[in-house]
Amino acid sequence: MDEKLSLNQLDVLRELGTVGAGRAATAFAELIGLKVEITVPEASRVPLESISRVLGDADRPFFVLDSQLEGEIQGRILLLFSPDDARGVASILLGRDPNSINFDDIMVKSSLMECTNILSGSYITALVEMTNLNIISSVPHLAMDMVGAILDFIFIQIAQYSEEAFFIRTNLKIGDKKLEGLFLLFPEIESLQKIFNILNIKK
Repeated sequence: MDEKLSLNQLDVLRELGTVGAGRAATAFAELIGLKVEITVPEASRVPLESISRVLGDADRPFFVLDSQLEGEIQGRILLLFSPDDARGVASILLGRDPNSINFDDIMVKSSLMECTNILSGSYITALVEMTNLNIISSVPHLAMDMVGAILDFIFIQIAQYSEEAFFIRTNLKIGDKKLEGLFLLFPEIESLQKIFNILNIKK
């Protein structure tokens, strides 16, 4: 699925995932008052042409948080949850039965935004700490789309400035519920090289 990575590159991705997950778990626990465990079973660097293998069938739906990276690192972040996992997150944050969750409800949308903001913000903070660069995330956009439409967006919009993504699969256990999120960071080509140069890693 991913390019052959050096051990140093894999270490960087794992560290980014582990540190970000730890921060997110702490933030979630403080928010909802439940024990939260977040693990990173998979971290890889994926060429854009291989993204479809990560996301699956073209008609598979995802809730997608899309935000722009600004500052010393340019690029884009996509954070994806399946509808079932999005329903699980909203039910936990709102204290409701999962079957009562209506994605058109403004409170449900707000809770999903809160969840995805915590996760993406934690990974960005981890990247800032690793590189000492000034990285800012724009106001995110939340929507539900099929994989086919997400891939179209990636190849039309993101392929103009990025050739690959940092992919981090995030497993969440909140109370007795197990959930999964997919984090995709698309740095501009120059920004990716900047990250590797600062960390003294040969691409």
